[in-house]
Amino acid sequence: MIIKGYKAFNNDRTNRYGKKFTEGRVYHNNHSLKFGNNGHGFHMCTSLCDVFRYFDSDASVAKVIGFGNYTRYDDEYYGYYDMYAVANLYIEKFLARDEIIAEMLNRSSLEIKKFLSTFTLNDIEKNLFLEKFKNNEEITNLILYYQFDIDVYHKDKGLKRIKKRTNR
Repeated sequence: MIIKGYKAFNNDRTNRYGKKFTEGRVYHNNHSLKFGNNGHGFHMCTSLCDVFRYFDSDASVAKVIGFGNYTRYDDEYYGYYDMYAVANLYIEKFLARDEIIAEMLNRSSLEIKKFLSTFTLNDIEKNLFLEKFKNNEEITNLILYYQFDIDVYHKDKGLKRIKKRTNR
């Protein structure tokens, strides 16, 4: 089976164990697949926004293709974070930050909501999202909630003070 998705790395393109990854290369795992910090296999997510649940906004992110044996982990707590551990991983392309933002600006509402809750936008990026979603009250409020420390108007609760949250 072939699985297309995304993988996050430390900002120097190493994984949590110090192994450096290079664009255009295939990596192989010869152990049985298992999730977790002591697991085996290459972890990847099929949705770009999901990688930021596991890594900070300054992570290096690559488009990847997993193939061969795999196992799927569906995080029941959150219900919508799907992650895979694959035996073989091809690093297709490392994404620049502006490419990540461009992709996320054109995703589904659910993906945008998850992204806004885990990724720290800079001022220019905040304005891009606010402009694009100015007619979407729910997403606008999420931008204000997760990315700013300002008052937010809620239909049911009126004006409410929101403190910037940190998910880490």
